[in-house]
Amino acid sequence: MKTLFKTKVCQAVLVFLYRALKVLARKEGRIKREFEGLHEGFTVAMTLSPNGPSFMMKKENGKLKRVRNGNAEIEIKFKSIDSAFLVFTGMMGISRAYSEHRFQLKGDIGETMALVRIIDLAESYLFPSFMNKRILRSLPAKERSTLSVYRMAILGF
Repeated sequence: MKTLFKTKVCQAVLVFLYRALKVLARKEGRIKREFEGLHEGFTVAMTLSPNGPSFMMKKENGKLKRVRNGNAEIEIKFKSIDSAFLVFTGMMGISRAYSEHRFQLKGDIGETMALVRIIDLAESYLFPSFMNKRILRSLPAKERSTLSVYRMAILGF
């Protein structure tokens, strides 16, 4: 029961994270610049446990798109659904999860660092400040309101 709940929560967060990244890559200056620095065709895959949910996104025609399959340049594979749950619910930052070997990473470290910066900035919009203080090294200033990011991600703008 606990595993099923964690899997469903992580699955929902993956969908919402993708939608928020898609919005922020167009609307938030720092994320937009980081995203523009990634080459065309850049692809990242995230797997939450050996049999858990996963997703893949690709930079295509300057936009972020979800793709069903292909070769990912960066692969992030969480070792367990428990580790993914900690990261996706804001109980642990991605940097700490990496340092504790909670996931495997394959790909170029420079591109991965750009992706981590993008995810950190996205987390600053998605999580409340008391959670961000725990998982981010510093709290970046927001260019948009959190409510507007949620609204655009939910409505698909």
